[in-house]
Amino acid sequence: MSEKPPEGERAKDRRWLLSLIGLGVLLLVCEIGIFEVHVHDHFYWILLWLLISGIPFVLAVWLVFRRKAFPGKTLWIIFIGAGLLRVLFLPLDPPRLSTDIYRYIWDGRVQASGINPYLYLPIDPRLTGLRDEAIYPHINRKEYAHTIYPPVAQMLFFAASRVTQSVVGFKTIFIVIDLITIGVIAATLRAVGQPPERVIVYAWHPLPIFEFGGSGHIDTLMICLIVVALWARVRGKFGLAGFALAGAALVKLVPIVLLPAFYKRWDRKLPITFAATLALCYLPYLVGAGARVLGFLPQYAQEEGLQNGARYYVLLLIDYILEWCGVVHEMPPAVFSGLALALLALLALWALFRRAPLGKENEEGKDRWISSAFVLACVFTVLLSSYYPWYYSWLAVFLCFVPNSAALTLTLILWPLYRSLVEQSADDLFRFESRVFVPVLAVFLVSWIIHKRREIKPRMDTN
Repeated sequence: MSEKPPEGERAKDRRWLLSLIGLGVLLLVCEIGIFEVHVHDHFYWILLWLLISGIPFVLAVWLVFRRKAFPGKTLWIIFIGAGLLRVLFLPLDPPRLSTDIYRYIWDGRVQASGINPYLYLPIDPRLTGLRDEAIYPHINRKEYAHTIYPPVAQMLFFAASRVTQSVVGFKTIFIVIDLITIGVIAATLRAVGQPPERVIVYAWHPLPIFEFGGSGHIDTLMICLIVVALWARVRGKFGLAGFALAGAALVKLVPIVLLPAFYKRWDRKLPITFAATLALCYLPYLVGAGARVLGFLPQYAQEEGLQNGARYYVLLLIDYILEWCGVVHEMPPAVFSGLALALLALLALWALFRRAPLGKENEEGKDRWISSAFVLACVFTVLLSSYYPWYYSWLAVFLCFVPNSAALTLTLILWPLYRSLVEQSADDLFRFESRVFVPVLAVFLVSWIIHKRREIKPRMDTN
C-alpha cells in the first residue's frame, strides 16, 4: 500500500493545480475577447487578442515543463481545458479570416452527388443544382480554381457531408479530430518516457485552437494522422506508421518531408505501406479525372509566388541585405529553390543516418528520430514562409516532445501574417514577415549561444 504524501506536499500540489487552472481561465478570457471582436469583425483587435492569448499559454507551459511529477488530476484539467477552449469558437459562423471551410463543404456535396470533385469548377453550369445561398457564394476562387485538396481530405469532406453541410457541423467534426490528436500525443509522450502532461503545448496552444475551432481548417486531420504515425513509429508498428504518414500527406502534401526521419534503415514495411497508400487513395479519383487530380496545385504555386520567389521570406531577406550593402543584385528564384532543396536533401540524409549515441539506443533512440522530424518540419516551414498562420500549426505537435524557444515564439507571434489577406505591396508584405521572422531568428541565436556556453563551461571546469 503506497504512502500518502505529506500534507505540505498535498498543499503545494493544490496550489500548483489552482495556478494551472487560473492560467487556463485567463486563456479562456482571452478566447472570449477574440470571439467578441471576431463577431464584430474588428480585424486588428482580433490580431491583438490572439497575441495577448500567448501570455497565459506560455506561463502554463512553463508551469508544466518545470515539473517532473504531477498531481493526479493534471491531465484531466488539460483535456477539459482543451475541449472548452475549442468549443468556445464553435459558433463562429462565418469565420472571417478564412473561407476554406466553404470549399470543404462544397467538395463533399459534389462527391455526394456522384461527381468527381476534380472535374469541374464550382461556377460550372453542370453544378448549378448544387448551389445554395449558405455555402456557394463564400467559396474562394470558385470562378477559376479546381479543388486543390488531395484524396484523403476529399474522403473526409464526403463523409462529413453525409452528416452535415453546415460550417458549425464541419467544425464540430474537426474539433473531435483535434481532441483525438491530443489524446494520441499524450499516449505517445508516455511511450517515449516523457510526462504526458506536456501535451499542454498543443492542447492549449492558441494557434490550433483558433485555426481549427474557429476557422475550421483541414490541417487538423493532417496533424492527427501525423500524430498517429508518431505513436505507431514509437511502438514499432512501421506498417501503420507508413499508412498514417501517407494519409497525412494526402490531406496536405507537406508531411512528405518527414519520411526520412520516420524511416528506419532496412525496414520495408513503412516505405511499402506509404507508397501503397498513396496509390490506392488516388486511384478512385484518377478514374475520369486523370492528371486533373492535381487540381489547382500548379496554378496555386504560381499565384502564391512559389515559382517566382515572391513567397520566400529568406530570399527576400537576402535581396534586401544585398541592396543595403550596396550590391544591386537579386538572387534568381531558381538559385534559391535549388539551394533550399539542397539543404532539405542534406537534412534528409542527416535524419536517415542519425543514430543514438553508442550504448544508449534504448534510452535515447526512442525519441531521437522525433527531434530529426522536428528539424525537418521547422526548416521546411521557415523556407516556405507561408502567409497563412495555420500552415505553422503542425510545429506545436513537435514542441510537446522537443522544447524549442524559437519555434514556440514563431507559433505565437505569427498573427500579423494575416495582414497579407488585405491587398498590400511587396514591401508591406516583407515588413509583416520581418516582424515575425526577425524576432524568431533573434531568439534562435540567443538560445544557441546560451546552449553552447553551457556546453563549454563543464569542459573548462574539468580542465
